[in-house]
Amino acid sequence: FGITAPKIAALKALGDAFEVLPSDEVLLAYVIAATEAKTAKAESVKETIRNMVTRCQIKWGADSWQEKSLAVKGMNNFTDDSLLVCARRVHSQMTTFLPDLADTGLTQAMLDDMADLNDELEVAKNMQYTKTSEREKDTEVRINKGNEIYALVATYCEIGKRVYVKSDPAKYNDYIIYVSTSPGTLTAPVNFTFDA
Repeated sequence: FGITAPKIAALKALGDAFEVLPSDEVLLAYVIAATEAKTAKAESVKETIRNMVTRCQIKWGADSWQEKSLAVKGMNNFTDDSLLVCARRVHSQMTTFLPDLADTGLTQAMLDDMADLNDELEVAKNMQYTKTSEREKDTEVRINKGNEIYALVATYCEIGKRVYVKSDPAKYNDYIIYVSTSPGTLTAPVNFTFDA
């Protein structure tokens, strides 16, 4: 049937290449790590925004137009994109209010730190999207590579069964691919016959 040593070596190499591909559990771990980093950064941004709102409330009152101009109502329910837009708006407004809020302790260094924090949130948010996309892409690569191996193994098993069907039932059994009906269980082959 033309099964040569190089073909067997190619199958082994294919299996070795598949073995080092990261599993979905590994890829999911990267997504979780990126999500946790983004969530922590978002919490830092929210805390900074709350501090800025407090400064406006101290200076002008809780219902002042200055405090309302920050537009942070419902901030805990914002999406990541909305939070980033909000954070940049707050930074812009607070930069405008800086001369008036100096007596509340607001400094240019604080505003610079807030701008850096906003940029870090954007980077963390993009990293989360990147890791999610990589998971989808790498999972597809792994599935395709697994299917390629299975197709080749199934072909070789058919050849093996053909070779040993009349001569060696034990070796014939080595080439049967059992199909699992439920995870973790094997079923007996259907319509299985052999000639002793």
